[in-house]
Amino acid sequence: MELIRLTPGSWRTWRDIRLTALASDPAAFGPVLERERGYTEQDWRTSLLPEQGVRVVARDAGPGAEGSVGLVAAIPHWEDSGVLYLFSMWVRPEARGRGVGAALVGDVLEWAGEHGWPVVRLRVFLDNEVARRLYLRMGFAGEGEHLERRLGGGVPEQAGAPSPATVSFAAADRVER
Repeated sequence: MELIRLTPGSWRTWRDIRLTALASDPAAFGPVLERERGYTEQDWRTSLLPEQGVRVVARDAGPGAEGSVGLVAAIPHWEDSGVLYLFSMWVRPEARGRGVGAALVGDVLEWAGEHGWPVVRLRVFLDNEVARRLYLRMGFAGEGEHLERRLGGGVPEQAGAPSPATVSFAAADRVER
C-alpha cells in the first residue's frame, strides 16, 4: 500500500475517490454528494491547497492493484486554532481489515506533528464500533461522538502550519496550474 498526500495538481484523484466514498452511502451523504458533484476543477484544486490542511489517499501497489482504496482529510478547525479536524475517513469495503484505516490516520497524525498541531479531533458515531476501536487504538480519547488525540506540539501558527485565519475557500488565484 502506498499513501499519497495530495496537492492541487492531483485534484482528479481526490475528486474521484471522494465522490466514490460519498456515493457509497447515499442516505447519509446524498446532499453532500450532489453538492460536490457540482464542483468545478477550480473548487477541487482549491480544496487541496496547503492552507486547507491535508488530504491523503491510500493506493494498492503492485501487480493487479485496485487503485485508490481509501482516503482521509484533516483541516484546521473552524472554531479552535489549536485543533486539526480529521474527517472524510473512508476505506473501500474490499480493502477493509487490511490496515488501510490505521495507515491513513497514522499519516494524518504524522503530518499534524510535522506542522506543530497540538490536537487532532474527530467525530465518530457511537454505533460505528469498528471506527471507534480504530481511533482508540490510535490514541484518541473522549466521550460521546467527539474524540481527540493530543500530540504535544506547539501552536500551529508558530510552527508555520495553516490556521483558520489563513483558510480561504476563495484562494483560487493561488492554485497550481
